[in-house]
Amino acid sequence: MSTASTGIDPTTLLWRGGDTETAATSTLPLVVGLHGYGADGTDILSLTGQLPQGVRYVSVPAPHPQPEGGREWFPLRFADPATGEVAVDADAQITLEQGANDAAAAVISLLDTLGVLDSGAPLALLGYSQGGIVAMQALRQRPAAFRGALLLSGLVAVGTVPGDAELAESRPPVFWGRGDADTVIPSLAVEHTAAWLEAHSDAEVYVEAGLGHAVSERELVRMASFLERTLG
Repeated sequence: MSTASTGIDPTTLLWRGGDTETAATSTLPLVVGLHGYGADGTDILSLTGQLPQGVRYVSVPAPHPQPEGGREWFPLRFADPATGEVAVDADAQITLEQGANDAAAAVISLLDTLGVLDSGAPLALLGYSQGGIVAMQALRQRPAAFRGALLLSGLVAVGTVPGDAELAESRPPVFWGRGDADTVIPSLAVEHTAAWLEAHSDAEVYVEAGLGHAVSERELVRMASFLERTLG
């Protein structure tokens, strides 16, 4: 399989309940996991042990390695290096939008290369933090391909994507989980995400008191229930 069109090497994918060779022929539901900034995909895979069985899970390592270790979907040079908080000025929003669009296109291209977009198997996206931004952008780029998405400690990028109008009509299910003590995602981004989800999705919003930029055990229970309903 060629990696030139995606920037994501299919041999690096981390699977549970499936594999790359049978990706196009299996009819089992598939959840595509996208990790956060600085991770490598193993964290997302570890969450799947507490999610529904009888489902395939694939964790996709981001295409860009970081010098200090870990990987990124696109640069976050506009983040505060001391706190990791994402800036919300105009230049930063443009950079985030462009990076998210490019990364989402790479994910969709990967899924097309694997043959899963034409397999007929139910697909859902699961993204944490920066991976959540990419997951939502992929949903916006190819609405008909996915049954729904889980956005964990993340946000929806600013700007308009061609698929937004279709999403406003179809209103797919989206689980948005976050902690009210998350200092990484700024309040303006939370407000924008809430408004976007209300206008474009059937959103299940879960806010956990005292939780920071993380995924909790209680949240995983809600996520599992959401996936069972969404994937049938």
